[in-house]
This record gives sequence, structure tokens and C-alpha cells, in this order.
Amino acid sequence: MPARPARLAEAQAENAALILEVAQDYFLRDRSKVAIAERTGLSRWQIARLLEEAKAKGIVSIEVGDPGRLDAELAERLADTLGIDAAVVVGRSQRLQIAPTVDTLAVALAEHLTDRIRPGDRLGLAWSQVIEAMPRHLHRLSPCDVVQLCGAITYPGDRLGSVEVIREVARTAEGTAYPIYAPLYAPDPATARALSDQPDIRDVLERARQVDVAVVGIGTWTPEGSSLYPVLPPPLARRAAVAGACGGVAGRVFDAAGRPVSDKIDARVIGLTADELRAIPAVIATSHGAHRADAVIAAVRAGFVQTLLVDESLATAIVDRLR
Repeated sequence: MPARPARLAEAQAENAALILEVAQDYFLRDRSKVAIAERTGLSRWQIARLLEEAKAKGIVSIEVGDPGRLDAELAERLADTLGIDAAVVVGRSQRLQIAPTVDTLAVALAEHLTDRIRPGDRLGLAWSQVIEAMPRHLHRLSPCDVVQLCGAITYPGDRLGSVEVIREVARTAEGTAYPIYAPLYAPDPATARALSDQPDIRDVLERARQVDVAVVGIGTWTPEGSSLYPVLPPPLARRAAVAGACGGVAGRVFDAAGRPVSDKIDARVIGLTADELRAIPAVIATSHGAHRADAVIAAVRAGFVQTLLVDESLATAIVDRLR
């Protein structure tokens, strides 16, 4: 009987060795799939499958880009101007001098989380474009559980919605993922309460209240700048704008002074309340683009931000606005 496990272990080791050999041939020695297939006696389809397996197992990691430069001086001015604990400002790329993109900010966020999270921490995530792009740049993370802070944002195709982001980050951290299988916005308050009272969702929300570090995005109150605005009934979204809505964080909408603007929206959002978000010990907020300066300033006034991660155009716009 012991021979069978031994043969299985031997076969697995041989397969791992073959994956490594094929990956080295293709990525390091610049050999074509056809040439590798001829040398190994495998088909091109088998070679392609082995290369995909090499990426899936982390044997091969591909990075394409020109990382942004961190502007420590501007970051210090930004944090002092806003009165927050810290800021991270991503400047133009180091070699090509290209303005920061969402992906560049995602790289900086991944690096910041890698340094910030300690073993056993509880990490909470909302959804934003930067947070969506972050998992593919997150190569390691101290062991931690990952909790969704508010209801799900979903997208068609290969876009990562809230649930997928939670699972990807938890997989990297070798922790447990706690997603919310309910939408961010419910059609009426009764439905929002009923969904929030479901045992599995209630458990996740309770875990969300206990996270040590949270990452959120700051959006503007426009159809293009908010993940909540497009799913609201248009009259309700417009009424919030008339009431002075300036931006939003994790489904909570506020005016330029950081005050909530709509009880009707709040009652339909599934997720942590504004007070519960403010009670999280460390909130890292991300945003990008100079046009979001007012929304970021308002989010700080609302008490939602301890650390801010932004691009240089937004940082400069905020500093100039508050000078």
C-alpha cells in the first residue's frame, strides 16, 4: 500500500519539474512553443497548458510597466494640509515620465498593504477601480482574513467585482474570505434590512465592524465617478445632488462639509454605516484625478480617512485648493 502514495508524489514532482523546464525554455531562453513541443515530445496545446499552470502556481510572474515615483515631499505636505495621519503620492513614471494610471496606483497600494498588514490583522475592503486592479500586483501579504465592507459591485466579462477582489486578496494572504452575497443597494429599506439580517450577511457585517485596517475608494457624485450613483433610481440620485452630494465612500454619500445628505439612500445601502466606518482604527482611502479634489476633502472632513493614497495631480489640486 505505501507504494501508491510514493508513486503519486513522484509523479507530482516530475510534473512540477516539467512545468519549470517548459517555463524556463519559453520565458528565459525565448524558445517558441513549437520548438519546445518538438524537444519534449508534447503537443503545442500541452505546452500552452503547462505555461498557464506555471503562471497559476506562481512559478512565473509577469510585470509590464514603468512604476510610478513616490513623491515623499508632496505626500508630507498633503497629509499636513488635510490633517491626516499619512499620505502616499504617486508621481510620474520613473523612466518614461508618464502620468500615473489606475494600475500605477494599484501597484503602490499593493506595496503599501504588504508593508502595513501584520499577521493576524483583519483587512476590510470596499470596491473601487484602484482596489479592483490591486490584487494582480499583490504578490505576498501577511496571513489575514479579508472582509467585505459593503454590498457587492458586479461587472460583466473579466472585470473583478467586490466578491472576486475579496477572494483574490484572501488567497494571497492565505486567509479566509468573507464576501457579501448581496447588492450594494436594495430597492427599499425593508429589503435592505431583510438582507442585512440574513445570518451569513449579518456575520460578515459583524466581522467588518471589527477590522483593523480598511481600504476604500473615494468617488465623486456623478454617474461616471461613483459605483453607487448608476444603480440608484435617477430621481433619487438627482435629489442627492440637489441636496449637495459631493462624494461617496463605501456606499455612504456626503456633502462638501462631510455631512450625510440622504437618509433615503442610507436606508437602502447594505454595508457599514458612516459611524461604523469612522470607528475603524485605520482607513486607507484611494482616489485619482484632480477633478476629485472636492470629494477627497469632503471625505476627510467626514472622518473617513487616516491614510490617503493618490496621484500627484490630485494631491496638488488638494493642496492648492486648501492653501
